[in-house]
Amino acid sequence: MNIFWPEGLSVSDVRSPYEILESAREEWETASDGVLTLVFQESEPNDGIETITVHAKHIPSNRTVTLFSVIHRLNEPYPVAIQPREEKNLSNILKKTYRQPRFGSMVAIAKVASVSEDKKDRARRNEWISDTPSEFRNKLTEAFNLSVVKSAVVNLTTSKGASMENENAAQE
Repeated sequence: MNIFWPEGLSVSDVRSPYEILESAREEWETASDGVLTLVFQESEPNDGIETITVHAKHIPSNRTVTLFSVIHRLNEPYPVAIQPREEKNLSNILKKTYRQPRFGSMVAIAKVASVSEDKKDRARRNEWISDTPSEFRNKLTEAFNLSVVKSAVVNLTTSKGASMENENAAQE
């Protein structure tokens, strides 16, 4: 048993995030019979950080919707982070899950908040960061299965998708 080799690392799997996104695009086109595809919009690197915005495109109507962004350092594809689309414009009654503190718990929250001020340096974990291609594929699958992404794709393909975004910038 090799104890010095990093766990979860395979040098035979060295695809970049962009190459993995290209595979996702091919799968989308095949699974939708050519009705849907993914469009990638690369932004100018800023402070050594490169962002790829992932859009879904409905081919018959030429409409697009933004799904999420993928962020990594310039010329260094890993670690890579997925920045999911937020549900911030969705009312709580339309969300599957949301938090609404009760009056009694407000006192408890205030106590916790005063305690946490003493622990500002507490470590936090970003669940959307990937260090390897394998991790990125798993996180990408999770991102495509977010309810906000699923509803955006369904809205894109409906004939009366009034809430769709039409982003001409995404069209190449």
